[in-house]
Amino acid sequence: MSDWLSLIPPLLAIGLALYTRQVYISLLLSLWVGYLILHTGNPLLATQGLLDGMVDVLSEKGNARLVTFTLLMGAFITLIQRSGGVEGFIAHSLRWLARSTQKSQKRRIELLAAFTGCLLFIESNISILSVGTIYRPLFDRLHIAREKLAYITDSVSAPICILIPFNAWGAFVIGLVAAQNFTNPFGILMHSIVYNIYPLLAILMVLFVIITQRDFGPMQKAETRARETGAVLRPGA
Repeated sequence: MSDWLSLIPPLLAIGLALYTRQVYISLLLSLWVGYLILHTGNPLLATQGLLDGMVDVLSEKGNARLVTFTLLMGAFITLIQRSGGVEGFIAHSLRWLARSTQKSQKRRIELLAAFTGCLLFIESNISILSVGTIYRPLFDRLHIAREKLAYITDSVSAPICILIPFNAWGAFVIGLVAAQNFTNPFGILMHSIVYNIYPLLAILMVLFVIITQRDFGPMQKAETRARETGAVLRPGA
């Protein structure tokens, strides 16, 4: 197979995901195209290879645990929504915010969202799903752009997991260090945290943007749109 052909499936996946907004369909189609390339254009063999590949992935214990965990997290988040937990949190937060000005309300709720994401350092997916589910109605009520919620959520979830490594991320990195025959992998990981420049800068940048209320580029346009028109989502989103 020509080397350049290996670029087609990932480029197709990214392009289709951006165009259709359907990530799963885009991934499946790009995987099928990958198998089609491997089997020199035979669609039947490509389909069989795709199905076999999906089964092989789930037969690996680590992958099966990850899929199961993700499904359970989805069920857990839905349970919180249906049981009224989110509504109760919103009502309590609105009473707390009522004692402050509109600008202060925005800063407070954004800081609270970032702080919640930092507290949920056990797993990045838990942080993203929980913060997004809980704070989305509050951000919408205060006319804060969904882009801002996505930025805050994403920029604290993964960085905090590697800065507080008492989770699966920490265990994984410790395993990598131990594989290099170091005698104290946990100590090495802890001492390396201060050199983890990207996650430190990511979290500090979130705090800077929230405290100063200074937005840049497309984020500034999104915030202006949400503030002036009340549209928390961009047209066509």
